[in-house]
Amino acid sequence: MIPSVTDLPRLTEDALSESSPNDHPSTGPGPGEQGPGDYGRGVLRVHELGREDGPTLVLLHGLSDSGLCWPDAVRRWCHDYRIVAPDARGHGQSPRFDVATSGSNRFDDMVDDAVCLLEALADQGHDAPVLVGHSMGAGVAGTVLATRPDLGRAAVLEDPPWVSGLRSDAPDTIQEWARGFRDNCDAAAAAGKIEHPLWPDTELAPWAVSKAHLDPSLTDRKQIARARPWIEVAAAITRPTLVVTGGREEVILVTALSRERLAGLGNREIEVGVVPGAGHTVRRDNAEAYHQIVDPWIRKQFATAVS
Repeated sequence: MIPSVTDLPRLTEDALSESSPNDHPSTGPGPGEQGPGDYGRGVLRVHELGREDGPTLVLLHGLSDSGLCWPDAVRRWCHDYRIVAPDARGHGQSPRFDVATSGSNRFDDMVDDAVCLLEALADQGHDAPVLVGHSMGAGVAGTVLATRPDLGRAAVLEDPPWVSGLRSDAPDTIQEWARGFRDNCDAAAAAGKIEHPLWPDTELAPWAVSKAHLDPSLTDRKQIARARPWIEVAAAITRPTLVVTGGREEVILVTALSRERLAGLGNREIEVGVVPGAGHTVRRDNAEAYHQIVDPWIRKQFATAVS
């Protein structure tokens, strides 16, 4: 049976402040959460968490995740920041892609959705946010920052798809993998715990449920690949940007070769942090090391005036 998105832990400030990192509070759309149609092109499901009066973090998740797939980070950030976490199109409770109009590549659709969300936040009078993205979401955040620097103060990019050299990926089996979560989500989450023993326990339930709700039309990672070379995107970034990747070269995207190319750009707005022993999901693989790098950097960005 496919679990409901409302079976996920509620990530409101109240629930998090009353629970330990290992608790799974009761779920459902909670106070302070925005429903479909509040932002973007009138369609995205947006989860609004943390402090209403805090500076804003916009969290952009990776492929097959959802806006609820940041529980450990939200636990750490909710008392200081207003957190806006959309479900990307084709993910979570956001609408599926229209196969008649989306074409074979959906990356531009996701960038457009993020721009509309950020424009809506700006229209509400909020100061420019810090964007925090992972993988697909980091690719979107980097592109937004390169093309619309007026919409973001800075960005944290967790292992964005800035890939250099040849990759020997196996044929894509996204939907075959997702089917296991649809068939038995609890078993898939339990298997995930064995496969990723260092992940915070709170990460597993939303991670598993999000896979069960992945848009069936998303069948290949090439559908979310940007057309513009990533090095051009990086060169065009004019806002402070922290790229955080892991030390496991065999599973990360921003490898030593990509980092060498980044250094060669000479873009002083971009800095890179490497977490030893972590893979592609840095914030889960080594949460403490990730936050030791990221949290003070975010505080510094909000303490600096936007030019």
